[in-house]
Amino acid sequence: MKTSRFSRQLFFSIILLFLLFAGAFLLYQAQREKTFKIALLNRQLQDYNASLGDALRYIQLEESAIQEYLELHPIPSVRLTILDPHGFVLFDNKTKEYPNLSDHRNRKEIQEALKEGSGYCIDRQSITVDDEYFYSATWIPSQELIIRSALPYDDQLPLALKPDYTFLWYALALMILLLLVLYIYSRKVADIVAKAQDRESLALQKDLTQNISHELKTPLAGIRGCLETMYLHPDMPEETRQKFTERSLSLSRRLADLVDDLSTLDVAEKIELEEDVDVAEVVTRVRQDTEADFLEKNLTLVTDLPDTLPVRGSEKLLYSLFRNLVDNSLRYAGAGSTVTLSAREEGRRWHFVFADDGPGVPQESLPHLYERFYRTDKGRSRELGGTGLGLSIVYEAVRIHGGEMHAEAVEPHGLRHVFFLPGKED
Repeated sequence: MKTSRFSRQLFFSIILLFLLFAGAFLLYQAQREKTFKIALLNRQLQDYNASLGDALRYIQLEESAIQEYLELHPIPSVRLTILDPHGFVLFDNKTKEYPNLSDHRNRKEIQEALKEGSGYCIDRQSITVDDEYFYSATWIPSQELIIRSALPYDDQLPLALKPDYTFLWYALALMILLLLVLYIYSRKVADIVAKAQDRESLALQKDLTQNISHELKTPLAGIRGCLETMYLHPDMPEETRQKFTERSLSLSRRLADLVDDLSTLDVAEKIELEEDVDVAEVVTRVRQDTEADFLEKNLTLVTDLPDTLPVRGSEKLLYSLFRNLVDNSLRYAGAGSTVTLSAREEGRRWHFVFADDGPGVPQESLPHLYERFYRTDKGRSRELGGTGLGLSIVYEAVRIHGGEMHAEAVEPHGLRHVFFLPGKED
């Protein structure tokens, strides 16, 4: 099911990009061909105009002579107009009223011809004969005349200017073939990716199972060892029995913490983020709950927060976030260290910095710090009672709230957690 969904998503993403590119190319090609055909038709009419201009050197500018030239050099349906430099019509083969026509200097093709030597207009309604024409005008300097030929937009002209869709049909057939290849290719890629994801998922599950098993076995083995020793030696000194009892109690607490942390990670994704939470109040509760621990371990907690810090989310998950950060510092920062928590508003989100000036962690450990059961010093971490899940819970809480998080080393020593939480929407 996942493979099929991924395959469809990949295929449609590729096909969308391909269709956009192919559509743009086909439109460009069609427009390019139309432009070419217009230029070709204009060139033919310009040549016709130039030929007539050459002929006018030898024939009189009289209606009968020009009509005779048109009969000898016919272009079907052509309209021929000869004008002086001021735009006044000297001859027009489609009307006998040309001596009374107004000047044509405002016509686009005439203006271009006078300025650049030639000009054309693709489609314009003729005022004189009430029809649409393709006009092409040529300035003949030697005769000081403008010769304009025009073809009407009848059944033939639009057909001549129509793009040749043979190329487009070939392109469409090639597109369909490429789409088929893309579909097959996307299926194969999706299968490869899905298999890789399955292998990675299985490896992660196996690794997680092994880690959980190992973390559970350690305190259980310790508890079992203590109980078996007390059971097999009922006459052991009371002082020794008390030590074994305290050891069993400590290990059972660690086991309970591990189960609680696993439960928190398991239900985190299911928690509804529908509460208006004041993070400043949450931090105050965390501070009150851990005040005795800070005194006992000779650590100092300094907070620099706004009076109110509104976030839309889960109070339970946010409490777990800040409590685990504090517990992590209590466990690893070391006696005499200072722990700081600050927050400032950046646009529509809150920027948090949680830091301590303890021994810190190696640089190579920073990218792995939020992985489940990751420890920079496994032996020392277990001695201090850590489950290896505290920072994972912090990271998941930030992520589930739509935030981002990373760890940084502090010079000359110490550790800094930088994270962002979206602010409460108005």
